[in-house]
Amino acid sequence: MLYNLGNSLGFIVGLGVALAADASRDDGATVWGRVIAHVVGSPAAAALTGATSVFFWGGLLYTRAWSNGAPPDPKLNRQGDVLSGIGAILLGIGLVIMGNPWLAASAGLLHATGKFGAALGGTATRQGSFAQSRVADFCKDLVLVSRVPAVLVGAAALWRELALLENMQELLLSLSFMTCCLIWAAADWMLLSPDGWVKPAVVRLARREPGA
Repeated sequence: MLYNLGNSLGFIVGLGVALAADASRDDGATVWGRVIAHVVGSPAAAALTGATSVFFWGGLLYTRAWSNGAPPDPKLNRQGDVLSGIGAILLGIGLVIMGNPWLAASAGLLHATGKFGAALGGTATRQGSFAQSRVADFCKDLVLVSRVPAVLVGAAALWRELALLENMQELLLSLSFMTCCLIWAAADWMLLSPDGWVKPAVVRLARREPGA
């Protein structure tokens, strides 16, 4: 749910700011035309939209995997990892096209490596391989580490816009980007523990019983 909260926030704010900017130019384009241009109007836009869609799909699988508490459904959890890795690759492609190779290396390549490694490690954990389960834990750490450059970039952009206070649209974009990064990092942190931070369903039910 946290992953898709960040995905939804980023997409909605980005689309809203883009539509507001296009409307101010009054170029005669319809609202639907502006939406299409924002979503798939360029190779970079198409890659980022594809990444967002895949991330959202992966977030839904994570939600289903953890719906009964910890431990999660291993198959659905691995599918969420794989989709997140694919989304990270698409994100990296979009960032490279936009001229951000360093951010693409962290938010794209490093993030994808962590997610794919976590998916493979999840299979190894079920088979009882201690060494491979350690690799899986390390890959989960990589996912969280991959957020650091994006958080730093977002913090720098937000600080710059707050200092200038010249463009409210850029300020809103910077604020939403920073917020999304922190939300995603929080979700990554919750997945670091083998059982996550989600209480087992049995514990939750026990606490609802009278006198519990």
